[in-house]
Amino acid sequence: MAVTPDDIADALRQVVALVVPLVSDVTVNALRKNERRRGRVWVRSWISRRLILGASNSLLRELAVEDVDSYRNHLRMTPQRFDELLTLVEKKIKKKDTMFRLAIPAKTKLEITLRYLATGDSFASLQYLYRVPKSSISKFLPEVLAAVYEVLEEYIKVNKKHIIFYNYVYCYK
Repeated sequence: MAVTPDDIADALRQVVALVVPLVSDVTVNALRKNERRRGRVWVRSWISRRLILGASNSLLRELAVEDVDSYRNHLRMTPQRFDELLTLVEKKIKKKDTMFRLAIPAKTKLEITLRYLATGDSFASLQYLYRVPKSSISKFLPEVLAAVYEVLEEYIKVNKKHIIFYNYVYCYK
């Protein structure tokens, strides 16, 4: 029995009739999956303008030059003391930039930490002032505090009587 061109055409029609619905289902599912992914925002646009409009690069830079008293009120230290502290902790808190995003500068991390210690502001208010997400603040704040404590440990004095009286033996370690 010889195979005719009509037989081949019928066989191809049957294969196409079986394969097309499968391919279309896979394609539709892939498109739906992509639509869901597009809805997520990796970095909000207002946060991405941190280098231009964040407090670290605008407000504090102005205050350091024009109004040192206001700078000191904001961070509770002079610009010179801040630079000294930054020099001491920078290597401990600095991260590398990746191909996907720039790391938060050590200077900004230290400014946020000092502002938090000075005022007790919420992470949400610090987020808007410095244009750093509050989730990032909650991650780097303990690291920066540990680095500051480590470099200033010899200067920190704790009253031993106070520790024994209030039973705070391990609070300062």
